[in-house]
Order: sequence, then structure tokens, then C-alpha cells
Amino acid sequence: MPHHVRRRALPAIGGAALAALLAAAVPTAPTGDDPAPQPLDAAPAAALTGGDSTLNMFEWTWNSIAAECAGPLADSGYTYVQTSPPNEHILGEDATAGEEHAWYIHYQPVSYKIESRLGTRAEYQNMVATCEANGIGVIADVVINHMAAGSATEERTGWAGSRYRQFHYPDAGYDASDFHNTGSSYCEITNYQDRNQVQNCHLVGLNDLDTSQTDVRETIAAYLDDLQSLGVAGFRVDAAKHISATDLAAIMNLVDGDPYIVQEVIGAAGEPITEAEYTGIGDVQEFSYAYDLKNHINGGSEARHLTTMGTSWGYTTPAGVFVANHDTERGSQTMNYQYGQDYLLAEAFMLAHPFGTPASYTGYEFANNHAAPPLNPDGSVADAVCGTGAFTCLHRSPYMSGMAGFRAATAGEAVVNTWGSGDALAFGRGDAGHAVVNAGTSSITQTFTTSLPNGSYVDVISGSTVTVSGGAFTATVAAKTALAIYAGNSSGGGGNEGEADDCVAVNATVSGTNMGDEVYIVGSIPQLGNWTAISSAHLSGASYPVWKGTIAGLPAGTTFQYKYVIVRSSGAYTWESIGNRTATVPASGCLNLNQTWNVA
Repeated sequence: MPHHVRRRALPAIGGAALAALLAAAVPTAPTGDDPAPQPLDAAPAAALTGGDSTLNMFEWTWNSIAAECAGPLADSGYTYVQTSPPNEHILGEDATAGEEHAWYIHYQPVSYKIESRLGTRAEYQNMVATCEANGIGVIADVVINHMAAGSATEERTGWAGSRYRQFHYPDAGYDASDFHNTGSSYCEITNYQDRNQVQNCHLVGLNDLDTSQTDVRETIAAYLDDLQSLGVAGFRVDAAKHISATDLAAIMNLVDGDPYIVQEVIGAAGEPITEAEYTGIGDVQEFSYAYDLKNHINGGSEARHLTTMGTSWGYTTPAGVFVANHDTERGSQTMNYQYGQDYLLAEAFMLAHPFGTPASYTGYEFANNHAAPPLNPDGSVADAVCGTGAFTCLHRSPYMSGMAGFRAATAGEAVVNTWGSGDALAFGRGDAGHAVVNAGTSSITQTFTTSLPNGSYVDVISGSTVTVSGGAFTATVAAKTALAIYAGNSSGGGGNEGEADDCVAVNATVSGTNMGDEVYIVGSIPQLGNWTAISSAHLSGASYPVWKGTIAGLPAGTTFQYKYVIVRSSGAYTWESIGNRTATVPASGCLNLNQTWNVA
């Protein structure tokens, strides 16, 4: 990568003190005696197609994910959601002092029961069925490298009641013979240049499974098959780097079917374990992609270079790509929700550009690295409430939900008609779509060459109309915003074709918004999101302060309640302060709403 620097990312925390992890990640001099990787015999796992995109719903309860699949996500372009690990984990009282409710207790398995503070087995199964009914598959984050840290003498109890102690997890089927280095040879990872340490020693106290053993492999494969029996379509393998590629391939060969697999393998210059060792198993998460997005959108390197992202930048393929995940958003190498509009621009670019299989990210606000998600009094995770509380709900932004639809619509199309200047860039996706990203601090006005057919198209970000004529369109794109149009999306407002007698035409004057904010009409019926902001009820700010849109599919005589809501660039909702409005669709013609709301 000539002008892109590869930097070390911290390994997944996995549930121990951050300070201990930092100490474990310090590189030392190469030993010179690391064995070469063994050849793989696993058939490549199923790949997601170029139109598929995953939304990593970190620390969302199973019931909350189900509700989102049946609501806003059903109207987006996302085709998969990723859940946090569903396995039984330790109780908070057994965690490191001061970190009793930290997010990473989910990465300390006690058994493979599908019972956790995120929900029950039945709730998980219902979530999968609900998401599938709305065209969305489920990918599970799985922790199969290790089991929880435990006392050598004290028996403890997990979330679902399983008893365990160090190297003994009877409800998972493991005893001391199933682990690496349990006696006088006990070791923890201190040297990431030593392949043997990284893959056979214990990660900050977490008990490392001996995955070279047939019975261990069969136990892990049975867990993955159990998840598939609930309808899970694929797996994100946590800490895959700490399992030899030979062992992981053997495990996946025992798993039924052909699930999608993406693996956490954090490569670093000079280390013996590389991402390339795992490509025969499935996708490998490309951490450098996330580092480079931050560097070019927020870090001072011109964003115009991003149109060439791909293997020429030194990335491993097949790649799983992301802007941030649960580990990196708590570090400094990638962006997170606190980066505001830059973060959203990176998500929009990733979904528009065809390299890799993208995993968008939605989580919760945090004040420190081990901050817990919102909890109920009994210690279970609280259901997500968008607009209030800690969950950011950034996925509801058109920079994510709208762009996931753009990705699906442009699947398989090559990058064409690239343009770049400073921190602004544009590119087409064959004759199916065109995207413009302006990461700069001032607006741009440009005529862009495009392969889209002549016609009018709706920008999925703003809802405004863009006209293509003679292989070009002219647009003004404000600082820190984006534009994306695609074939087939040529209707008004939220992207629906309003008919003469089944629509609501909206002209709402809403002042007091800021750059990156979006306005929606929400209400008591599915077409208005059942009080959540959905892309089909998104209003265009092209005529600011008048926000316009057309909502289709409301039969004559339909009476509903509604309000206008601003979705801030942070994902927070700002509601009208008045009571619910009420309207009825007339017997003929559109219902016209011409209203004013001045934000306090």
C-alpha cells in the first residue's frame, strides 16, 4: 500500500481488564522459529453477494432486533443483521472489579446454551423467524476460541445456571483435557510475534480450547449447528486469529450446510499469523480498510483517493469490511458515533463502493472502554429505545438505511466515471447508480458524467430530485454530506410512486435543523413506520426550510395519527412538542399536508 499505513489493531478484548490486554498486545522481537501455516482442506464458505450488507446490532436484545426487523429494517436495504454472542456467559459479579457489567462478559462463555442477558433461546428463535419473514437473515457472533476465565478452586455459576471453574465447564462438555497448557506449562500470550503463544496460550486469562482435538471440534460444530437449527445463516468468528487456520477449517468442515463465515483476524506487519491463511475458510475482516477510511475522511488524507480502495491497497480478499466494530470504536484507530457526520459519510461510502462485504455498525453511547449497555434492574440488557437513552440507532439514518438500498440496487456493477477533487469524490456503479461524497468543509457544485439513463432520480440521502440528461447531472453537495441515486428510484419524497387516490403529499416547514439532520413524518400506521422513522416516509430538504415528500399506499378513508420528527446526525430524535396530529385520506385525490413546525 504505497501511501496507506497499516497499523496494529488491538485484539478483541474478550472480557479481561483493558490494561492487561494492552500489555499482552505489545510486540516483541521475532523469534525466527514460527512454523509455517498448515495447508487448509476446508471448502470455502458461502459468500454474500455484492448486494448484500450486514448491520451489526451490538448489544441489542433479541426482542429489540425482532422489532427493528419488522419495522425500519424491513424498509431498508440491509439483508442481514449480526447479533452479539448468544451463548451463556459469566455473571457480572464474577467479572473484574469495576467491570461487573461490561459488554465483554458476552465474550466469556460458560456454556453453549442460548441463554444470556440479551434474551432467551425462544426469543432468539423468534427474532430469527421475524427477521427472515421480513427478508433479513441473521449472522451470529460466535466465541469458540476459549471459555471464561475461572477460579481454580471456586465453583461459579453462569447466567443460565451452569456451574463452572477453571478448565471445567461440564454444561459445555469440557474438562481440563480439552484445553491447552493447563498444568505446569500454563502460559498467557505476551508475544504476538510467537505463533505458538498466540494460538496455544491463554488470552488475558481466558481458557484456550485445544481445537486440535476431535472431541473439541465436534463440540464446537454442534454449537454452530444448533444455531443453524434456529435459522442462523452465518457466523462471525471472534478471535479467529487465536485458532490455527487448520483447526478452524476442520471445525467448519464438521458444520452442516454452507453458512456464511467472516473471521476476526487482526494482521500486523511482522507478525507470523496473516489474514491470507484463513481465506480458504471464508471472509476475513480487513481492519486496515477501517483505518484507511478514518485516515481519508477524518484524518487529513484527501478523500478523493477512496474510489480506488481494493486489493491494490494491500487488502486481503475475500474481505469483510467495516467502519467500526465493538472493539475498534473504543480505540483510536477507527471512527465511531462520536465522529458525527464523518462517521456517517464513511458508512455511506462503504455501502456505495463494491469492495468487500460490508458490516455497518449500530451500538450505544459509552463513557469508557468497558461501559455496559443500558441494563434492567435484574442485570439483563434493556430493550433499545431509539430517540432516547444510550442506543444511537444510527442505522436509521439515510446514510446507512438508504445507502444499503443503494448497494442492493447496484449489486454486481463495476465502478465507473470516477471523479475526485480534494476531499470530494464521485463514482458510478455501471448504469445502475451514482454516488457523490463530500467530506470537505465547503460545498461543491459539479457536473458529473454518469452512465445512468436520462430521467429523474431521487437522492436517497436528502430525498431531493436529480435530473440526468445526456449522460450527465449537475448537483450541489453541501459540506459533509453525500448524494446517491440509482435506477428505479425515481419517485417523490421517500421513494414511493404516489397514485392519485392513495397518497399523502407533505409540505412541512421545519426550521432549526442542523447539517446532517433529516426530517420524517411518522405515525400510527405501517406506512408511517408505526411511530419510527422509515426511509419511505423521509422528507426532502432540497427546498429548506420546507421539507417535502409523498407517502404512498394509504387507502381512501384511512384515518391516522402523526407527527414530524427530526432525526439528528447523532441518531437522536427531536419530536414536535404538540400533541399527535390526526388526518384522514380523502375519498379521491391526495391528502395534502401543508404545515409549519418551529423547533424550540
